[in-house]
Amino acid sequence: MKKRPVITVCCILTIILLSAGSRQTLVAQTRSADAYSAFRTVTDLQGNRVRLPPAKDLQRVVIVSPPLVSTFASLGISQAELIGVHKVGLAHANPRLLDMLLPGWQKIPTGFLTGFRSNTEELLKLKPDVILVYGDFQKKGLQGTTIPVLDFFLDTHDNEVGSIAAENLMREIFEAGRGIPLLRREWDQAKKQTAALLAKTQAPRKKGMMIASNTGDKIIVMGMGSCGDDWLKKSGLVNVANVADIQGGGREVTMEQIYAWNPDIIYVFWGLPASDYIGGNIPGQNWRHLKAVRNAAVYDMPHGLTNWGVARADSPLTLLWLVSKNYPELLSETDFPDMMKAYYSRRYSIELSDELMEAILYPNGK
Repeated sequence: MKKRPVITVCCILTIILLSAGSRQTLVAQTRSADAYSAFRTVTDLQGNRVRLPPAKDLQRVVIVSPPLVSTFASLGISQAELIGVHKVGLAHANPRLLDMLLPGWQKIPTGFLTGFRSNTEELLKLKPDVILVYGDFQKKGLQGTTIPVLDFFLDTHDNEVGSIAAENLMREIFEAGRGIPLLRREWDQAKKQTAALLAKTQAPRKKGMMIASNTGDKIIVMGMGSCGDDWLKKSGLVNVANVADIQGGGREVTMEQIYAWNPDIIYVFWGLPASDYIGGNIPGQNWRHLKAVRNAAVYDMPHGLTNWGVARADSPLTLLWLVSKNYPELLSETDFPDMMKAYYSRRYSIELSDELMEAILYPNGK
């Protein structure tokens, strides 16, 4: 009889503990359910439906596609940190701009990539919350991981369509960019200005060419259906390489072919700088008798948050810059800087100095 009170107390304690445990389990289950319900489904540009946690939980980001670094940096995504990028995404940007918009960029790891293939073991060490790629070829090494991967590939060479789609998806993923003008609106304004300027000239359209790369041994030009072709056309030029046998990103051509085309203006996307063409400093290549070279109308593409030849954060500004080079009588070198400073002020909250602007526009010097 004396043991009953002890047993009773033990039973009561057991009931209390079980009740507390049940409440804790219920709370944990509720929290788990709440966390699960907070997940979103985002559709990437390839139509893949990807489940993502709330934007505030996307704190560690890997970007495999180089140009997407510029889109990320342009939107002021404060809660997220870039913990892995392709090295080209940093190499083709102005370092002072990166200092302003992507502090600490020099320390971002790039060694987890070989070309565009990810080393799975090294990638997992970075512990990313999300990975951003462009096309299936950039997904190599990511198979089998549980990390959300969003594809920004869009089957278009239209710089307007591509840059707007990339920004819209980036805004959705990180729920970012509030207070920053939509890129679509910037494009609308730039196109309106361009149309008004080009309407003022009745002269035949000038002939342009964009060099995709020149190693000194091989010259690759951008033909029809390429981003370079789109830039030339949008800015009022006829692309001399817009012929049936030169399509897409480009094809190797000879100096004889280039002399037959004799472009008025040449843009250099990659490779040897414009000064080497004008100065005759490319062994085995004689450019000096071309109209564009005689008139010193050979230009390196500027380097802002990325190479301006790529469709991304500065693309509306790229269009106006091209017009200023193609038809300086329509948009002078004194008018364009005001447009550029206004763009950087409203998009990035940067008061652009003349020195920094020149460094962006002339990445290899004047």
